[in-house]
Amino acid sequence: MTEHNVIKSLRVTERDYLRVFALTSVLILALILTSCAPVSVVVDKEAMDKIIWPGPPESPRIKYQWSLSIISGKEVGGLLEAVMGEEGDFTDPRSSARLLRPYGIHVEGDSLYISDTGAFRVTVVDLKNFRARNIIDAGKAEFLSPVGIATFEGKTYVSDSALRKVFIFDGEGRLSGELQGPFQRPTSLAIDKKRRIIYVSDTLAHAINKFDLNGAGLGTIGRNGVGKGEFNFPTHLWVDDEGRLYVTDEMNFRIQVFSAEGKFEGMFGVPGDAPQNLRRPKGVATDSDGNVYVVDSIDDKIKIFNRDGELLLVFGKEGRGYGDFYLPSGIFIDANDFIYLADTYNGRVQVFQYIKKR
Repeated sequence: MTEHNVIKSLRVTERDYLRVFALTSVLILALILTSCAPVSVVVDKEAMDKIIWPGPPESPRIKYQWSLSIISGKEVGGLLEAVMGEEGDFTDPRSSARLLRPYGIHVEGDSLYISDTGAFRVTVVDLKNFRARNIIDAGKAEFLSPVGIATFEGKTYVSDSALRKVFIFDGEGRLSGELQGPFQRPTSLAIDKKRRIIYVSDTLAHAINKFDLNGAGLGTIGRNGVGKGEFNFPTHLWVDDEGRLYVTDEMNFRIQVFSAEGKFEGMFGVPGDAPQNLRRPKGVATDSDGNVYVVDSIDDKIKIFNRDGELLLVFGKEGRGYGDFYLPSGIFIDANDFIYLADTYNGRVQVFQYIKKR
């Protein structure tokens, strides 16, 4: 069993900063340092086996693993004491030792990258030892709205929608360049590693931009409209193992799919309240079987479709418990089918696993 399978965390809400609270049936896994303050991971041994979709008597396909909110605190007599203001200035979001509004998610090797729009920073968590560090600025410019995040070959790419730029950082978190704009509102990023192409959704321009990994422009896909290959405020992106590009065409309430060459291949989704419809689609990703996961943010649900756009399963609901969501946004699925979700307004990242059929 990997470390992913044994780490589960309990989120702390804003109210918990005002009091000391007892955590039963939990243990403190580690006390770890960010660039600003200690952070802790709290483990609940029982939650993982209880939270599955679908429930009995069906065979489970999605299983809860762990969650992380990165809280400030210290161990006191076996309890976790959350102390307001002691570990960093909580009036300054950039110095907060917890996630505030995680939005974009990316996993590369043993590192989890989180763009946090509420804390105006990128948080990088080492999944081996759970040490964390923050990137809070791009050279002389502080982040205003970091949303998109992607990494490849030691470089980290971050889009800031307010600054209208996409920054490139080296392995030490130092600014090393930018993608060539101009952008109206750069949002999501996705990398085709085989073809060495990075895609950037420019939401207000209703287009997807293509670049090489050094930042040179390679053209665009799409224009404003409702037809095939046209967009109405595109947001999140994903590239699968075969180079297909998945685009969340948010205000057309659909997902569009393009070949590695940029040719339109298909689309699915219509607005409405039925389970298979999309009300406010955001993050999109695929698992090892080619199933397509769509974060339907306003429904607080994750909807799983096959390649033909047929609904297979829905998991999650509005709430603050394990497996619940509050306006989630980004999603990332790694090679082992671990599903990382930015539970944005719960201020945490939750992790699940897709269970393949035997």
